[in-house]
Amino acid sequence: MITLRHIINGFLIGIANIIPGMSGGTLALVLGIYERLINALRNIGFSTVKSGIGILSFRVKAYSAFQDELRNIDFKFLFLLGVGAFISVVLSSKIIVYLLSTHHDATYGFFFGLVLTSILIPVRMLNRFRLKELLVLFVAIGLIVTIEELKKSAANSVTVSDQEINTTFATYGLFLISGALAISAMILPGISGSFLMLAFGVYFPLVTAIKETIDGFISILKGNSIQPILDNIFLLSIFALGCLSGLLLFTRLLNLLLKKYRDLTIAFLIGLMIGSLYGLWPFRASKTVGDNHYDTTHLLPELNMNLLITLSVFLVGCAIILLFSRLDKETG
Repeated sequence: MITLRHIINGFLIGIANIIPGMSGGTLALVLGIYERLINALRNIGFSTVKSGIGILSFRVKAYSAFQDELRNIDFKFLFLLGVGAFISVVLSSKIIVYLLSTHHDATYGFFFGLVLTSILIPVRMLNRFRLKELLVLFVAIGLIVTIEELKKSAANSVTVSDQEINTTFATYGLFLISGALAISAMILPGISGSFLMLAFGVYFPLVTAIKETIDGFISILKGNSIQPILDNIFLLSIFALGCLSGLLLFTRLLNLLLKKYRDLTIAFLIGLMIGSLYGLWPFRASKTVGDNHYDTTHLLPELNMNLLITLSVFLVGCAIILLFSRLDKETG
């Protein structure tokens, strides 16, 4: 029964983490497992990596040390949470990719509402807002808008021959950094790791890679080639490496920044959220090159049914975050 409860908790936290604006850390508080989760994650360090590598020596002493390390990081608890989170990510990635391909504007409108309203959460965390915080906020907005403009420029110029080299070292670096920052934010109450992935433009490519990898494994069972999923596996591995780096380094760094420069750090996060709205604008011109679809220029919406549907789901997104925020207040 306890095992099933941990898996269900992981499933719920996974859903919260994959929906931008919702905080997995806050939901862990609601579920009453936050302190245990944080203690387990903070115990993961270089000693964990060292002991894991040590078992490759096949020595009894190394195996015993590895078992001790697993107990130290509360591995069974983390593993069961991870199983639940994995299930939720697999299911939700398929849904999100489907919605993007069939209801692009409405899907972006929903996420726009989630992120816009969730800005209220870190704003309430500010103790004071001075000129320094304002400058940091504008730097964060400028960073995200610049990234978005570079993406638009690249999308406008891409050709069929470019698709083979479209995934560059810069893309891999962005996934690595995003993974490190997202995992750090995910375990902090009130801060959404998904919005950071949205801000840096890796959220939708990530869920698409997850969905295509799952479909690829199914196709392998049917006798098809493994080659189509290798690129996605590599991309997901880069993101996972970023998450591991985040657990080992950035989680501690982010906690330190919040302790020493709380208002400046939160102002930077707010700036990222505001900047991400530019990239989440639902109404876009687009182009299709080969099998890939690229969003390009921002457009003003036309007065039609698509606008009405997009506005409706935008309001639903706002309502979800307001409800979640109220729940956060009641538990905090």
